[in-house]
Amino acid sequence: MSDYLSVAPPRRLRLHASVQIAGMRLPARAFLMSVGILTAGGIAITLGADIERTIWASGCLIFLGLALLEGRFWGRSSREAAGIVWRHLQRPKRLRLIQPHIALPPEEALSPVLKPRRPHWHYQETADERD
Repeated sequence: MSDYLSVAPPRRLRLHASVQIAGMRLPARAFLMSVGILTAGGIAITLGADIERTIWASGCLIFLGLALLEGRFWGRSSREAAGIVWRHLQRPKRLRLIQPHIALPPEEALSPVLKPRRPHWHYQETADERD
């Protein structure tokens, strides 16, 4: 066979293992990682671990694992994606917006404010006005 006939398929056309749940396809690696962490957290809770701490820890592990997997899908290795996340977490928090608290005096009107007049049919005639 010649080199002209053998071509590697483009990255976007490569097939990845997936799991179908309720009509939705999920990447198999992400699904198995999440289910594994949830199972380990459930086992830890049944063995007497603190529920809230276990839920937070397993949620953070799932989030970081999914971030690493997504980083790999964007063309980065797991080590590069972990480095990006680590550098982001270690960055000083100088860029946070501090909202200034300034009390402004009320604005003065440039022209005197006139009360809006009601239409003539809104006025009720009294006996004194008719005379």
